[in-house]
Amino acid sequence: MLLAWLRANSPDRLNDLFDKIGSLEGIERTTTSIILARKVGRGGLG
Repeated sequence: MLLAWLRANSPDRLNDLFDKIGSLEGIERTTTSIILARKVGRGGLG
């Protein structure tokens, strides 16, 4: 298993990166998750 964190200046550039990763030798499949915002808050409710 390989995990990669990517950042791109545009959706088109991100798509290009996905295509390049998918074409690498040995890559059989990929799963993509896109995080639009990161919220950090570990406190409980109340």
